[in-house]
Amino acid sequence: MNASSAICAVVVNWNGWRDTIGCVDSLLALGNPPLRIVLCDNASTDGSVSELAQYLSTRLPQWQTEPDGMSWTSPRCGEGVVSVHLLRMPQNLGYAGALNEGIRWSRERWAPKGFWLLNNDVKAEPGALAALVAAHDSVPRAGICGSVLLEWDDPPCIQAVAGVHRRWLGVGWHDTRLPAHGGDVSLAVDYPVGASMYVDTAYLDAVGPMDPCYFLYCEEMDWAERGRRLGYRPVVALASRLRHKEGASTGSRGGVRHKSLLSERYGVTSRLRITRKFWPRYLPLVWASLLLVILDRLAHGEIARARLVLRLMFSRLPEVGDR
Repeated sequence: MNASSAICAVVVNWNGWRDTIGCVDSLLALGNPPLRIVLCDNASTDGSVSELAQYLSTRLPQWQTEPDGMSWTSPRCGEGVVSVHLLRMPQNLGYAGALNEGIRWSRERWAPKGFWLLNNDVKAEPGALAALVAAHDSVPRAGICGSVLLEWDDPPCIQAVAGVHRRWLGVGWHDTRLPAHGGDVSLAVDYPVGASMYVDTAYLDAVGPMDPCYFLYCEEMDWAERGRRLGYRPVVALASRLRHKEGASTGSRGGVRHKSLLSERYGVTSRLRITRKFWPRYLPLVWASLLLVILDRLAHGEIARARLVLRLMFSRLPEVGDR
């Protein structure tokens, strides 16, 4: 693979430049295959763009810098990371929207073999990308290919192998069990966890981009299900591993009792959206489960969160731009 067909890693940043720096450092340490890094800043308000630009200029002093100070190209063309690009989104497009924009921008300039879509709060272990691509290419009609996520503070501990979706509740959760068969690929997945996903351009052409209406949560479930209905198989590359600081972007680290209002809001709307879109017969059960959520919030004295869930249950689901 040469630089012109290098894989593009698209990383979404929102008010989290410190985590993004750690992510980029781990990507720069990877070897082949050739990789371009595209950082999509989602209209951050913490000075992320200037902080990231300063970091990259200091971190890559021998690289060629474009006049706008937003792109850096390696002098060693075709080896490891060949370029880094910083894109400023005009507004917060959500996770899916920013990834879509990074993909669109990249395809206008190059002919990538595929795209590695990443949270900014991950650090890639050595060989993570090579294992991801090898696993994807080994499975006929492979769709989204995910990685195994490791606990940030305890890397030997597995945070997620894949996602499990319970349609009658409209929720997904992490399966932490490695397959008993061993090997490098798992096919027994509902969907790969969205913190690290690889897709090739054939999948993008056939299935289309991620649905930006989700804004947060369920976008990878939707994307995997759309692919499945066209004959693609979601897979997980068991040798591709990344540490993940789960919940850093939404301020929700520490379980349901510490979930932010942002996380609560989009957790509810995304559950309703994906159920209505693919499995509407389960909507009464999902709606009933949200009543239990309200009771739980009230039982713990979380009045504002209970009111939010109740309001969202009776509201029109937001479309793109309704933020």
